[in-house]
Amino acid sequence: MLKENIVSVVGSRTASKEGIEKAYRLSRYLGRAGIVVASGLARGIDTAAHTASLDYNYLTISVIGTPLTKVYPKENADLQRRIGEAGLVVSQFPPSAPVQRWHFPMRNAIMSGISLATVIVEAGETSGALKQNRLVFIPQSALDNENISWPKRYIKRKGAYKFSKLEELIIMLEKARIIPSAYSKNTPQDEGSDIVHVYKLE
Repeated sequence: MLKENIVSVVGSRTASKEGIEKAYRLSRYLGRAGIVVASGLARGIDTAAHTASLDYNYLTISVIGTPLTKVYPKENADLQRRIGEAGLVVSQFPPSAPVQRWHFPMRNAIMSGISLATVIVEAGETSGALKQNRLVFIPQSALDNENISWPKRYIKRKGAYKFSKLEELIIMLEKARIIPSAYSKNTPQDEGSDIVHVYKLE
């Protein structure tokens, strides 16, 4: 599975309903286009990305910040199990390793390294997803957010692009030859309106 075309879908752990909906829709679009979605099993955007892939029987990879023998957050234990059965769970930490806060930024380098690109659906306070000089897509909402400064710095870097709508992002992924060029023409514009209620925000 690691030899497939992979795109990381990541974002805030305290995501809004709109952000969760976008992550779900995007992961469904990517799966339909033959892309494997990678994420980090965190609350919010990560959970939505993994769940969409599983709901539609598309492949997904979880790059976790704990050993394979542990789960964080605890409420995602079933999700981690499902990914392990239908997709792939990856960890760089041995089974005996304790769970440490700094392990989670470390795992982001692995996630970025196996991916063709990283899409930040809804930004948090840090930029740990941006590693390895891969393509990075940052939402306009993150650039407009006065509470976080890293998007304004990173958008100046080579390989960083901004987007406002998912449809715009899909076209950019086509131009980067990550998904087939005819894909956006067949992308429904109204998908996802019925899935906001699936998640409970923390």
